[in-house]
Formats: sequence, C-alpha cells, structure tokens
Amino acid sequence: MSDRIVVTVLGRDRPGIVASISSTLAQYNANIIKARGSSLLDLFLMVMVVDVSEAKASLEQLIQDLKREGERRSLGVSVELGERYKRGKKLIALDMDSTLVDAEVIIELAKLAGVEKQVREVTKKAMEGRIDFKTALEERVKPLRGLPVEEVEKLADRLPIIPGAYELLSELKRAGYITVLITGSFDVVAERIARKLGFDYVFANELVVEDGKLTGEVRGQVLDPKSKLDLLKVVAEKEGISLIECTAVGDGANDLLIVKDVGLGIGFNPKKLLKKEADAIVNAKDLRVVPAFLGTGGIREDVVKRL
Repeated sequence: MSDRIVVTVLGRDRPGIVASISSTLAQYNANIIKARGSSLLDLFLMVMVVDVSEAKASLEQLIQDLKREGERRSLGVSVELGERYKRGKKLIALDMDSTLVDAEVIIELAKLAGVEKQVREVTKKAMEGRIDFKTALEERVKPLRGLPVEEVEKLADRLPIIPGAYELLSELKRAGYITVLITGSFDVVAERIARKLGFDYVFANELVVEDGKLTGEVRGQVLDPKSKLDLLKVVAEKEGISLIECTAVGDGANDLLIVKDVGLGIGFNPKKLLKKEADAIVNAKDLRVVPAFLGTGGIREDVVKRL
C-alpha cells in the first residue's frame, strides 16, 4: 500500500530509540502496523511498518521529524516509502572520499604539492554547494601541476579505508549486488581503491599526466552531480535495473542527485545539504551499518508481507 512507510533505526540505546520513535509517530497519528527488533553487530536494530494514511501533517514533514529524532538517538535511521522498500535493491553506488576512504583526496594531493591552504578553501565551498563542482575542480587541480604521478599512486595505496568497507563489499557481492564506485575524485586513486575493494564499475575524473607528472588539468567529462547521475543511469540500464532498485551512498553536495533519484539514498555522515534529502542517515564511520537499511534475510521478508 502507498500509505505505508518503513522506518529502520540502528543504535545502542534500545529503550530510548523505541520511546523516541514511537512518540514521534504518535504525535502525527501514524499507526505502527508491525515492529521487529533484532541485532546487527553489537547494536539494536528496529524495523517498523507504519500506516500514515491518517497522519495529521504532510508525509514530508513526518519523514523529516522521524529522521531528526532517529539521528538524535541512534547511529543510523532510514525512512522509506513502502512501495520502494518492496521493490528491493540490486545495485549500489558509493562515493569515495569520506565514504570509502577516510580522507579528501584533493586535500591529500595538495599537501604533497605544498598548496593545502588554497585548495582546502575551495573544497569547503564545493562540499557545501556554494560553488559549482566543475569550477571548483579546475581551481583545485591547477596548483597540482608538476606533482609526480608516482607520488599520487603511493598516496592511493596508503589512504585509510573506512571501517567496514571490506565487509560491506563482501556482503553485497554475496547478495548479488552490482557495485559501482562513482566519485568526483580522481582516476589514479579511484581505480586502485576499486580494485582493492572489488567493485564492478569505477568512474572518476581523469587527471592529465605528461612525462610522469600531473599537468594541473583534467581530461574528459567532469563528474559533477548531473554527470554522476547520468553515469549511474547508464550502468543501471546496461544491467537491466531501474533507478528505484538502486541505492546510493555519499556524503556531500556532489552526491545530491544520485542520492535523491535512486530508490534508497543514504547519507554517510552527510553534510547539511545532503542530510535533508537522504532517505537514510548514517552517523558513524562504519560501513557495516549500511546493510541494515537494505533489508536482510527474514526481517525483510516479514516486513514486505505487511506492506
């Protein structure tokens, strides 16, 4: 039914989570049809099917309040329309910087080139959506001219992987997901990270290299929000998968469109702009939390019966 939503909350404070989410629903006259508790890692997982047909306010307002309350009490919260939840997910796209690796690659490159301060200022504006991505990218790459590509490759190999990334990709592959790394970062780094984690597809901005050094330019299509969404659509069509059957995980403004337009958009420790638009929010540097929102095993089957 279209008047039902699925609320998923993951955290440590079981009594507080149940009380806060139930209280928020009661304020809106939303009716809990089914609630199921379980565990994931050392955390409490609660999945609820909620009837919102007689809710006192707009569905959007209810969803935002549930997300805020869930975020305040937990490590992760998701609110998904019942019809979308029933479709299930077959493909997942993940950003790289601050999502798969615990760093912003452009900042790390700027440190190597001795231009960190000026690059950091432009990066902040870009992540907050105050400057268009293409302009920001060009302004940040120019100062990298002359940096040996060998140093970039060495950097890629020592970047810290976000906790849970290997486990997440392994679980997704076992479940038959198509995995896509799609980033506004750079190919020299993204391709090495994708191989390390076992992605099916990888898309990134291409750094121009001449005589073993960066020229301070990028070649080809710039992966801004629209380009990232267009590439995801190409992969989904190739694999015979609709966008509703896709999940996207990211943290910043450059992930906005893919997070908004897929079946389940997950903000991973998201910036303010993305937090409002994401269906799910993860407030922990641990990618093992993500499967809780995808619906696993018997819990998913049980929930679908109630939708």
